[in-house]
Amino acid sequence: MEVEVKEKVIAELEKIVGAENVTASRPDLYSYSQDMTENEPAWPDFVVMPGSVEEVQGVLRLANREKLAVVPYTAGDNVGGLTIPLKGGIILDLRRMNRLIEFNEPDRYIVVEPGFNFGDLRRLFDKKYPHLWYSFAGAPPSTSLTSNAILYGFGRLTNVVGTNADSINGLEVVLPTGEVVRIGSCSVTSSWCNLAPLPGLAGLFLGWQGATGVVTKISLQLWPRYPLKQIKALLITGTRPACTLVRKLGQKRLCEIVECWSFEETPSGADKSTSAPDSGERQLRVYSPDEEGAVGTCDRPPGPDRHAVNMKVVADSEDELKAKLALLDVVIKEELKDVQFTDLPVEFALQSDEDLPATGSEPLGGLTWIGTMGPTSRWAEALEKIYPLYDKYRLKRGAIMVPFRGGHYGMLRLVEQFYRGDPDEVARVKKCMRELLVVVLDAGFVPYKAPYWAVAEMMKRGDPNWVELLTRVKKMLDPNNIMNPGRYGDTGG
Repeated sequence: MEVEVKEKVIAELEKIVGAENVTASRPDLYSYSQDMTENEPAWPDFVVMPGSVEEVQGVLRLANREKLAVVPYTAGDNVGGLTIPLKGGIILDLRRMNRLIEFNEPDRYIVVEPGFNFGDLRRLFDKKYPHLWYSFAGAPPSTSLTSNAILYGFGRLTNVVGTNADSINGLEVVLPTGEVVRIGSCSVTSSWCNLAPLPGLAGLFLGWQGATGVVTKISLQLWPRYPLKQIKALLITGTRPACTLVRKLGQKRLCEIVECWSFEETPSGADKSTSAPDSGERQLRVYSPDEEGAVGTCDRPPGPDRHAVNMKVVADSEDELKAKLALLDVVIKEELKDVQFTDLPVEFALQSDEDLPATGSEPLGGLTWIGTMGPTSRWAEALEKIYPLYDKYRLKRGAIMVPFRGGHYGMLRLVEQFYRGDPDEVARVKKCMRELLVVVLDAGFVPYKAPYWAVAEMMKRGDPNWVELLTRVKKMLDPNNIMNPGRYGDTGG
């Protein structure tokens, strides 16, 4: 961008949001150019921090006139490269817009701005509303409720409520051309209580990764927090029995939380020597807590695949809890009658099921995934093709399976922590993730929070009429293609 143009844009942005809320300084832009994944960095030209809907409108009108890309941003801790500015332009950092607009206890919903995060909500519950709850994501407390919901993110209540997008009651959105629109009951009444029975316009902004507008207010449903709970964890030998048990438990709806993790033990200390990249041995890069910053290699423990199944049963009364636990034992014994399994200590699985993690990337600095949603009946079939790919690239196996909405569908998330300081490991992770994408798509699973290259593959594979509809919607709402370009509906024109 030419210096004169850049200075002109900065001056106008400062008039809109104040000089203290605009920067084009290289050090300031650095942290916005990348995330914890293996996706390549890309630098924005400006970072702008609006404090109101009116300021968001002003920025988007300016961006439209100057044909500047705009990437909505809250905490930047997503796993998918979703806020890396592929075409430069403006990072629209919404963290200053963090107000609680309404807390409706009788109708159990909350209206917030995009900067209001999981930490804010947890403190609010603990201080004033201990009987209410939300589907908290396994993400840092700085994570935005709004971003999580509109990207089909989810939390620990998936088997009850599905994704957190299923808990949306209403939206306020600034369109790419600067107009403000409300969706749901809030568009025709003073209530933010429901989306139905109005036409389903919320879908124009859900899952689009900010490519169709900027959500500036959201209404989300709240849920009861039960006084009693019991946690159980099993270690099961064999992929198929573990996946089958989790499917059955999801369908029975006995557990508020039920999830399955691939279980691959790592020694507490690691040899710091490295094997030759083409040695044929499968090596894992691991972190040694015994020596700060130590990174080494170790072999994957031999033996059959093992999976940890974690369960949380909740109840209003002791009798209800006992009845649920008795039925849970029946289901477990029936499904695992010919399978080797052991009980795991409660501390292993869900000791902090109501706590928010501090970070998603420690200790190696890199975290990525191919997160997908699809048929739970195909979990095991897909994993039997997925695990050899981890082995091929000498990476630690990481898979999580969680049923949604009573097991009607579920999550298959393929996670990899990696050492960002090793170019070879980063390259292996990149190749592995792209091969995993092909496997999951072939198996019937759809990536969520998909990076740009996964979006491109889905648009390449997708029904041409679906792709055409995406591009028409994108063109209608964003005629100058300024909103997070390179995502859904962007054909590169």
